[in-house]
Amino acid sequence: MTEQFVYVSEARFEMKDGYRNAYQGEIAEPVVYGVQGALKEYYRAPSDAPPIASTLDHIVSAVAG
Repeated sequence: MTEQFVYVSEARFEMKDGYRNAYQGEIAEPVVYGVQGALKEYYRAPSDAPPIASTLDHIVSAVAG
């Protein structure tokens, strides 16, 4: 039988240069969320902004794994 434990995920978000930066737990570097493809036009992001994965991209990747 396994012992029960409690895991609390801690995260904080900061806006930097128009992108959301997620600091997750003990990891020093943030995960940067942005937009790409059709989302760039939908959210009216500058067309010359670099493509950066959105939160939806991360969720799909995590579930598909």
